[in-house]
Amino acid sequence: MQPGLRELKKTRTRQLIASTAAELFARSGFDQVTVDEIAQAAQVSKKTVFNYFPTKEDLVFDHAEERETSLLAAVRSRADGVTVLEALRAALLAQADNLDQLRSETGLGSGGFFDLVRSTPALQRRMHELNVRLVRSVGGALAEQTGARPDDPVPDVVAWTLIGAYRSLQRRLRQRVTDGASDATIRRAHRRDVDRVITLLAQGLADYP
Repeated sequence: MQPGLRELKKTRTRQLIASTAAELFARSGFDQVTVDEIAQAAQVSKKTVFNYFPTKEDLVFDHAEERETSLLAAVRSRADGVTVLEALRAALLAQADNLDQLRSETGLGSGGFFDLVRSTPALQRRMHELNVRLVRSVGGALAEQTGARPDDPVPDVVAWTLIGAYRSLQRRLRQRVTDGASDATIRRAHRRDVDRVITLLAQGLADYP
């Protein structure tokens, strides 16, 4: 179903506010920019900014919900016979789908997303909060699928493991981008890393190290 005009307008307004904030943060730093300045630059009211982004930190993590939805979908909406690890493999390989965007977001001195987070303690704390929320969401989905009791720690342990693998491979992918490797080299190396991690998780840790 195609979104209506009202939804399209809301989406464009949200994107405008987020992109305006990103430009201001990249130019002046997160702590130096106020929400009033963002609202003025985007030509919206301060109330409108907070309607879309409850906190100033949420302006930086405007894609967090989208990422959470995609990761949850990998766990929750698997086809019959597809294991969690197979779904995770697909999500991990998809990390390398848009290397151009990753180049704009990463690298010391790039002024991109990760540069901003690295330089701002408040954003580091917010990233941790979002990661914890994501783990709880994935753990909840696994508990629901397996019928686990509320006091069963296994779904949460598995969720932390899956998200830990996702984050670790994402960091390694960003480092390769920062190092200036070609797209083909990055994708080959990333696939090797994904295969090694999935194999280790499938076999368990009994023989490691």
